[in-house]
Amino acid sequence: MWWMYRSAFSFLYPWWSLIAFIILSFCFPLSHNAIHDVPVWAARCFSWIGGYWLIFTIYSVLGACIYFLLYVTVSLLGDESVWNAVRVWISNIVFILVMLILIAGSWRAFHPVYHRIEVTTEKEIPETTIAFLTDTHFSPLLSHWYAKKMVRHINAIHADAVIFGGDIIDAHLDFIYRDQSYLHLMNIKAPLGVYAVYGNHDYFDSDLRKEAALFSSFRFLCNDRIYAAAHIAITGLNDYMHEPVDQLPAVDKRDFNIAVDHEPLRIIPAEKQGYDMYLAGHTHGGQFFPETYINKRLYTLNYGCRRFGHLLAIVSSGYGFWGIPVRTGPSPEIVLLHLRHNSSSTTG
Repeated sequence: MWWMYRSAFSFLYPWWSLIAFIILSFCFPLSHNAIHDVPVWAARCFSWIGGYWLIFTIYSVLGACIYFLLYVTVSLLGDESVWNAVRVWISNIVFILVMLILIAGSWRAFHPVYHRIEVTTEKEIPETTIAFLTDTHFSPLLSHWYAKKMVRHINAIHADAVIFGGDIIDAHLDFIYRDQSYLHLMNIKAPLGVYAVYGNHDYFDSDLRKEAALFSSFRFLCNDRIYAAAHIAITGLNDYMHEPVDQLPAVDKRDFNIAVDHEPLRIIPAEKQGYDMYLAGHTHGGQFFPETYINKRLYTLNYGCRRFGHLLAIVSSGYGFWGIPVRTGPSPEIVLLHLRHNSSSTTG
């Protein structure tokens, strides 16, 4: 990468410029490993610099592979003058493309959308709206400004209930406590309650009981079922990575039963157990290329909604992001579910 960009930028000619590239590469691991030992402002600096440098490196390395292949091809043809004529242009084109991707991806990462889904059922339920969010990843990257913005987005839609689908924090509960961004979530307004399950990141360097105490306005469901409204039952499942159990809790089939999972790994078991709806996240819909395409091949459903028999499965792209403040995959979102009774059940 450094070798390629030296062709276009004269300030990279000195050997010490390579040291700057190496130092910047340490910002991302430092943002995770030194987070407890540095002030809040320093953790934020490491996270922002490290996150952007990591994604800049990923796309620059992809560009450098093309650059190197062209260099080898021209060298084999034996005409160095051709390479000397085009190498600066190629380096500039790669840099411009990478920067355009980062700018567009940053804009997308910080502009969540509402994904509205109308659900009708033959079961006798009151008309209810549920806001579903997942993968909020509170961290040095996503703190006060992010929490306030998220609460505004939730309250603006006047949902009856709110469900968080795991990975509420990125990993470091101690930082969230010092940062105090969690306090804004106390302002979420939902007459029927705020419910949550834990995701794999909630287990990293964290104490689930302390997290539940910190987010005291949430009702965490750990293989528990609760009625949010008459005949609307929400069952929260423990994180599959830490408790790989395929058997879901039994349900009363007279109710409209919603299973909330973090990883979308129990869609078929939920359908067999008689659940009506399955909510999950974790995948981010494939946050950035090329992960987007890998992601699709790992899960039965990695993003969107699809029927499996009588079960409607919904996998959200999440509201936040992990590590890198860029999204080239689906936009971050709040899924707004509008549930109502109808004699002929359809979904839109």
